[in-house]
Amino acid sequence: MNPTENDPPSPEDRQAGLFAALVIQQTNAALMYLGLAPHPQTGKPQQDLEAAELFIDTLTMLEAKTKGNLSAEEQSLLKESLTSLRLTFVQAVSKGGTAAQPAV
Repeated sequence: MNPTENDPPSPEDRQAGLFAALVIQQTNAALMYLGLAPHPQTGKPQQDLEAAELFIDTLTMLEAKTKGNLSAEEQSLLKESLTSLRLTFVQAVSKGGTAAQPAV
């Protein structure tokens, strides 16, 4: 039996979609706090590098905890999101923003 457009997604497809949505949601939140997307309440860009760093750190944790358990597409989405966010974060800090200092 071939799947059709009206068939519900398989549990694996649903989980893959939810994983992608989570990565995109975290990425968008980080971009918002990097000042690259408008804040939903004000409609204006806002920069909060500490909050952006928290979302980047959350994605970094997700990458570590799911290592070896992701499809190639999931791994690529996560890696590309993190690479872009890290570069953008470093650029924001170098332009005079301040990031939280790591606890020693």
